[in-house]
Amino acid sequence: MDISGEEQERNESVSYSTKLDEILGSKTYDPDQNKEEKRWLRREYRNLISTTEENRLEYLRPDSEGLSNNIARANDLHQKVKNTHEATLDSRLLVLTSDLGVQKARRMRLDNNSFDVENYITKLITFMGGRQIDNDNEEPDLNWTSIGKLASKFTTRVPTSDFMLGPLSVETKEREKRIRHSLNKDKSAMKEPEQLKEKDIERQENETTRNVKMVYDILGERQPINFFEFIINPESFGQTVENLFYLSFLIRDGKVNIDDESGQPILTLCEPPTADNYAEGLIKKQLVMEIDMKTWQEIIETYEINESVIPTRISRQRTTGKWLG
Repeated sequence: MDISGEEQERNESVSYSTKLDEILGSKTYDPDQNKEEKRWLRREYRNLISTTEENRLEYLRPDSEGLSNNIARANDLHQKVKNTHEATLDSRLLVLTSDLGVQKARRMRLDNNSFDVENYITKLITFMGGRQIDNDNEEPDLNWTSIGKLASKFTTRVPTSDFMLGPLSVETKEREKRIRHSLNKDKSAMKEPEQLKEKDIERQENETTRNVKMVYDILGERQPINFFEFIINPESFGQTVENLFYLSFLIRDGKVNIDDESGQPILTLCEPPTADNYAEGLIKKQLVMEIDMKTWQEIIETYEINESVIPTRISRQRTTGKWLG
């Protein structure tokens, strides 16, 4: 019983496979396809692709049958395709042919089959009775009703009345009149540019240089001193930032040293390094310090700063009426 069951299943499997091959025909995937046939297919596809690319401009002409011949030839080759490599070549040819078909469609114009307007008007006048002349001095009226009845067979649009010259009430737009101002100005109202002389220019002192020197002198008198106690101005956050700015020049030039071995940043004056020091391996280091209003207030409370070491500067105002130079 088991043997007969296996034979029945085998027979049903063979029968199903045979029917499937009959349905799919030559399109069935066949990895064991004849090698010579596969080589021939690949060669034909490559030749067809190469020919299409070389004759691209020729195939785009309206009267060319190249694309139609390509499709017919590709259909014949496709019947023998049974492997993925040949199917890829077929897809490549199909894409190339489709792109050329789109370009050819875009190039199509009515100029290829030009519309003869004069011939159309002649036939239209004849249809409306314009060529039936009984009297040499008079031309018959055109029968517009006949052409209207003929046109009504091809459209369902309801006829409407209209005016050949546009609407009856036409409002004429009045052109706005613009007043043109004369370009000739009153010479009495014109002023000459102010002529400046040397005595009219007040030489402005470089405040940055002056304030850097002031900070250096004050530090020389108060050193060693805590970094924050030196630059913080409890009366002005803006001048605290300025004090830090002026001090940065002295640190950059190596005239001021920051010692933090004690756990606190201590400022002291020092001799600027020489070229020999840099040759021996001395390296410049710099950092960017960020300070805001909250940090400024916390430093004042932490170090109990009540008075600024660097005096509060008074903003200078120009009251002489002279130009600064």
